[in-house]
Amino acid sequence: MQQTLELRVGESKSITLAGNPTTGFLWSLAAAADVVKVELALEQTPAPSGPPLCGRPCGTVVTLTGKTAGQGQVTLVYARPWEKDEAPARTCTINVTVK
Repeated sequence: MQQTLELRVGESKSITLAGNPTTGFLWSLAAAADVVKVELALEQTPAPSGPPLCGRPCGTVVTLTGKTAGQGQVTLVYARPWEKDEAPARTCTINVTVK
C-alpha cells in the first residue's frame, strides 16, 4: 500500500491502518524521514452490536506531524514482532511533503 500526504510545518494528519493484534500482528514503524514526527496508537473499532468480542479487528492510528520543510518517506510494516526472519504480511509507504 502506498499513500501520499502533504503537510505544513506543525500540522498533523492521521490515517488508520486495519489490523487484528489478537493474531500477533502489529503495525510498527520501520523507517521515517526527518521531516516528520510519527506516532502510532491502537484504536478499537466499534463493535457491530452486543458485547465486546475477542479477536475483532482493531485499527492502528498513525499520526504524522510536519517538523521541517522537505520531502521523505515513512514506512510501516505489519508483522509479528517475534518473527524476525519472516517478511512482513503487509507494508505501507507514505510519501510525505512538508511545506
